[in-house]
Amino acid sequence: MWPGQATRAMASNRLLDTGAVPPFNEARRDRLADAAIEILARDGAKGLTHRAVDAEAGEPVGTTSRYFRSRDALMHGAADRARALHFSDLGRPAKSPADHLADMVHSALTQNRSRHLAMLELFLESNRRPGLRAALAETRAAQIQLIRRMHKAAGINLTTHQATTLVATITGLVFMGLTTPDAIGLRSADDARRMVRGMIGPC
Repeated sequence: MWPGQATRAMASNRLLDTGAVPPFNEARRDRLADAAIEILARDGAKGLTHRAVDAEAGEPVGTTSRYFRSRDALMHGAADRARALHFSDLGRPAKSPADHLADMVHSALTQNRSRHLAMLELFLESNRRPGLRAALAETRAAQIQLIRRMHKAAGINLTTHQATTLVATITGLVFMGLTTPDAIGLRSADDARRMVRGMIGPC
């Protein structure tokens, strides 16, 4: 058990013993999904259980199972939450597409690291879960179209093939940055910007 989890679990059990199970609401659902993302990033898919999410989120035992009835549902919930957060970031560029993508690569390796590690875990797990694979394929297709719209807003028309290639390239860069950053020299926002501009130009 990780530091702090024992305290959260004890608090959860006390709430359950007193019958103080919180009512259903979307904010709590998001917090549970956020906790699932942290567990996936830290412990991998094998560590993702309803009780682990209860403890991570500081909720009474049994809370997560009320929102996500199965382990598949819990994985889908984490994937949906990660998608919503990622698309929110991607959908409001304040810079050129190249600079915005570079910033997103850097954030994937820093403040949003857990989210992207969790998604890698989910993509691997989807090889054994057809329903999850279909959901993640839909997410990827939506991401490609969002990339096209982002570039179109900057006066750049990408074909679906070009956008797909760009997403695949950025995904590979994030994967290498998460797993072997020293091997590719990706340590800072400037490194990310240099690499992205090297791949797609100064658009």
